[in-house]
Amino acid sequence: MRVNKWGVGVILAASVLLTGCAGGASDKPTESKPSGAASQEAEAPTSDCPELKDGATVDGAALGTCIADAMEGVAGYAAKTSVMGMESTAKFNPSEKAIESISPAGSLIAIGDEAWVKSGSGDWQVADTSSSDPIIAGLSTTAANVATLDPAAAAAALSGEFTVTGTGERLGQEVFLVSGSVEQSGTAVDVVFEVTKDYVSLASSSTASVEGQSVEVTMEITEWDVKQEIVAPL
Repeated sequence: MRVNKWGVGVILAASVLLTGCAGGASDKPTESKPSGAASQEAEAPTSDCPELKDGATVDGAALGTCIADAMEGVAGYAAKTSVMGMESTAKFNPSEKAIESISPAGSLIAIGDEAWVKSGSGDWQVADTSSSDPIIAGLSTTAANVATLDPAAAAAALSGEFTVTGTGERLGQEVFLVSGSVEQSGTAVDVVFEVTKDYVSLASSSTASVEGQSVEVTMEITEWDVKQEIVAPL
């Protein structure tokens, strides 16, 4: 796959974003178990939240608000994603606006207003959105907008109609598979969210046609509500 400046930025942004408001269609749950704090501290909203049961139709805006509320104040999380078969890992500490995304094609670390990036075969460098290297420029653009990748904000932006299409298990908890479509930058994206009864998203899959090419992103959270170690590389 040819990876251009726009593609790298969108792929990494989508990976992080969907980690936040995630729900996935993976059949095999991860073997990792959440910390006690992860399963106990996330308090479900108690009013105006759609009932999650097999076959139910739910309003995306209401669901998104409940997910955002449930995720508010989370210490941090780690996740693994696959973008068209390209595996990557991500760490996120919302309160610090800190993110680390590591993949074979390119990686980034952003902490507050500082950001560093590297191509798959290169060394870490200070982010440069005007770089002549399209991968460095794309990664830098994503890193510069890291504040917009707050998972709670992403969930709050959901709209449209969703359907609970089944149940599964993720991180030792029952999850509801919630399916629907969203529009992102003018592109229709088919998504499936794995949401706990407490409205915490633990995995996701999304599919869209971008520039005539089908793009699929899958994500699963591997550690939830645990502050991550994200360190400046330079």
